[in-house]
Amino acid sequence: MKRRDTSLRSLLSLALSLFAGVAAPELGAPPAPSDPVCGFLSGPHFYYETSEIKQGLAVELMSGPAQLHQAVTLRFFVCQRPRSFPVDRLQIEHEKFMHIIGVRDDLSEFFHIHPTRVSPGVWEVSHTFARGGKYKIWSDVKYRGVSYSFGHPLLTISGSPGGPGADLAPTNSVTRAGYQINLTHPEPLVSGRTNQFQFTIHDAAGKPEELENFLGAPMHLVLVREDLSVYLHAHPENRGGGEQTIRFRQAFAKPGTYNLFAQFRPKEAKLLADDAILAEFAIKVIP
Repeated sequence: MKRRDTSLRSLLSLALSLFAGVAAPELGAPPAPSDPVCGFLSGPHFYYETSEIKQGLAVELMSGPAQLHQAVTLRFFVCQRPRSFPVDRLQIEHEKFMHIIGVRDDLSEFFHIHPTRVSPGVWEVSHTFARGGKYKIWSDVKYRGVSYSFGHPLLTISGSPGGPGADLAPTNSVTRAGYQINLTHPEPLVSGRTNQFQFTIHDAAGKPEELENFLGAPMHLVLVREDLSVYLHAHPENRGGGEQTIRFRQAFAKPGTYNLFAQFRPKEAKLLADDAILAEFAIKVIP
């Protein structure tokens, strides 16, 4: 009788997990790759365009008319399709329950913000856009040990687009806030394999600068292909603060030009708690 009760409990548990519909295979997820392709701390990671999800976990972006220089409330509904049941109990990843990344479609603007939960399944954050145009927004969440990135339809911000788009000529050194940031890689960056590259940061006197953690990592790196078809949110191999060389291993599914948005906190900069310096690079990934 004891064995029969155990079997019944196992069957009930399986039925409940299937009803919840949150497992990655129900979303049509591919098997986890053998090489590291993203910087999430543990477990598998899957990317989806929200518009393509018919069944399973999804994050929906809800926003009314949006205009530059005015605070815009961005709402994100975490739900289970097709019935749009609200989903809660997200897990913390890099110190936050949800990461929102946005870029203008010409890669000239970037933001990384974090909503708060306001009702079952609903998260909100306010953001002020400095330039008009169309923005691509992604939401990163972790649920039941699986990390997801969801791409949302373009959001149009009315108003003047302002200056030119991003300069996508390959770069390996930029200066931001008085710090020189250098990007190096021992070999050409090639699609379809794991690539190694690293960043070093020096102060105005040329002294190597130690970094403190920003959201649980020495650096957050977002990589976006110029046509917005590839989005990667990566974190370095070295996880602790006090690092001078920040190392990444990254695979690119497609060749092309990518913009890299690197966020970091120099120890000596004495930034506010949630602030970071942003450095942008363009790279060429060959077939």
